[in-house]
Amino acid sequence: MALMVIPVFGLGPPPQPSIWAVPGAVISTGSDVSIFCRTPPGVTTVRLYHYGPYGRWSDRTPEGAQEVFEFSLQRMTLSNAGDYYCEYTKEGQWSQSDRLELVVTGVYKEKPSLTVDSGPQGFSERNVTLLCCTHPSFDIFILCRGGNASLPQNCSRQHHNTFLISPVSLGHRRSYRCFGSYKRSSYSWSLPSDPLELPITESRTSDYRLENCIRLILAIIILLGIGVLLLDAWKSRREPMRPSESPKWRA
Repeated sequence: MALMVIPVFGLGPPPQPSIWAVPGAVISTGSDVSIFCRTPPGVTTVRLYHYGPYGRWSDRTPEGAQEVFEFSLQRMTLSNAGDYYCEYTKEGQWSQSDRLELVVTGVYKEKPSLTVDSGPQGFSERNVTLLCCTHPSFDIFILCRGGNASLPQNCSRQHHNTFLISPVSLGHRRSYRCFGSYKRSSYSWSLPSDPLELPITESRTSDYRLENCIRLILAIIILLGIGVLLLDAWKSRREPMRPSESPKWRA
């Protein structure tokens, strides 16, 4: 007797929503930011959850087949910084997005300076060391590249103020900024430093390529010279002895 297999739908965890911020996740004090959530179609409720001591959240009800939801935060302050998650419910199941770190800058009015380390190994063909000089009380230093910084893709945080960028290439021809902060409040940063563009230009890279080509040509010439000398030595050993050079025997 054949058995009929009936497919069962809705098994397994629901798809994870996505979350992002515009213009970015690093926002200056007093600026506006929008957080977007994308969900599968047919959800019942969409929630933006701000993780913190008070556990604040805001809910949206979809209109029709709406999949993208906007949550606006006006006049960014320290109370708005922190971790955010998107959540939705569908058929009684909740699903949560990855974490979005929202940072506010300008909380501390100290402005760092960002320079290229002038030490013996501060700058080379392959490595660049950047130095973030700021208030001595800061115990976290942040280096961001590009304009609209996002975490963690375009910013790196560490406990010392020197940043090694390696390898250096034309892809590093972009501006960098640094910030200072504290471990106890890692989502509130100082004012940004002035942007610094690495002194890596196409002409400098072209000089490196020209030098490498010259080294390669010189190596080929030397190898050819050695080859010619070895060939002459081999030929001289193969040549027969001439009659005038044959040994003379005494009677």
